[in-house]
This record gives sequence, structure tokens and C-alpha cells, in this order.
Amino acid sequence: MATIEEVEMGRYAQELEDDVRHLVRKYCRIMAWDIPDLDEQAARRLILAALRSSVTRVESE
Repeated sequence: MATIEEVEMGRYAQELEDDVRHLVRKYCRIMAWDIPDLDEQAARRLILAALRSSVTRVESE
């Protein structure tokens, strides 16, 4: 049986995904200011890698 915390997180799963998409779009826009011919796929990969690194660092706190 799931804990109350797991049930709550299940309710927020879509919201978390939406937040990640928002962060990726935000940082793509910021990168595009400095890089006129931005390769969006490459930028997305770099941004997602940075987000994963950030999550790892936060987990270790």
C-alpha cells in the first residue's frame, strides 16, 4: 500500500513534468539571446543534463 506521501506525489507528477518543460523552455530562450543560431535539440540536452546534475546535488544535501 502506498504511503500518503506517495499518493500526494502521484497527484503532482504532471505538474512536476510541466515545471521541467517550463524550465527547459526558459533556459532555451535565455541561451537564444546569446546564440542567434541556437541548436535547440543540443540546448535541450545540455539543459536537461544540468537539471539532472542539480537534482543529484540536492539529493546529496
